[in-house]
Amino acid sequence: MRQLVMPDSTGYPRLAELVRGCPGGAAVEIFTEPPETERELAERIRGSAGVLRFFNSTPLDTGALLTARPARVLVAGPVGNAVDLAAAEAAGIEVYDTPGLAAGTVAEFTLTLMLALAHRLPTGVGAGPGWHPTAGRDLAGRMLGVVGWGRIGSAVARLAIGVGMRVAAWSPSLDGTTARAVGVQRLELDELLGSAHVVSLHLRAAPETTGIIDARRISLLRPDALLVNTARADLLDMAELRRRLTAGALGGVALDVFDVEPLPADDLLRTHPNALVTPHMAWMTDDAVERFLAASIAFGIQGDDSLVRRLT
Repeated sequence: MRQLVMPDSTGYPRLAELVRGCPGGAAVEIFTEPPETERELAERIRGSAGVLRFFNSTPLDTGALLTARPARVLVAGPVGNAVDLAAAEAAGIEVYDTPGLAAGTVAEFTLTLMLALAHRLPTGVGAGPGWHPTAGRDLAGRMLGVVGWGRIGSAVARLAIGVGMRVAAWSPSLDGTTARAVGVQRLELDELLGSAHVVSLHLRAAPETTGIIDARRISLLRPDALLVNTARADLLDMAELRRRLTAGALGGVALDVFDVEPLPADDLLRTHPNALVTPHMAWMTDDAVERFLAASIAFGIQGDDSLVRRLT
């Protein structure tokens, strides 16, 4: 039986090369071109002990999965929609993913957005002969409000403390003792939104968090506040965010996630001088992808389950 097969190595630049560079990666059977049909995909994975799937690749076709019935599917990264979990569970196929391994990457990217927004990098030289530097603001000494205290939110807090910011945080599971132990003040959400100079969102997508930063809560933000979102667009009332930005009622926004992706060419967020937008790339470094792949391969080849999570 073939041990581990990657039937489609698209979804990230140099993915096949990165697989080969992982310990045990030479034992992975890799197909570099995407399959043209469901039948071709089924044939690629038939008889394998495990299927290696990169989370950002095209979702694994359910028909092919049920036809081939590999023993397990290993998703390199958070599972997202990479595989139909209900169908896999009904068929007795084990599914694993490798969550949380890009937390530090996303935290670094979040701090980068904060610094770029505070120092007015979006309004830099640009095209043409003009040379008109724009004054920004220091982050040191100002308050960061972290909304969501998981791996990423807590990492952002540590980085912000490192550049001299004061940090307050709110999360449903965060208590004052835990916050104080790492030099963070625990505030209720409304108080945090009203007092922070920078607010950064790090909540998981869930029914109870959808729209949690609604029009009322957006109105609590200071008129000079900077809002950063590298988590999920549906945490925010995006229509109200655009309205307040247009009205000059926010200091600036930096967004890596959107209600419509790709962001339409005529969306005001692309051109507003107080907006910095990036195309859902906070997790994208070779280092993070290597961690996703290495964890999956270590489990699929050597049986090391220390960094994987079983989902079915």
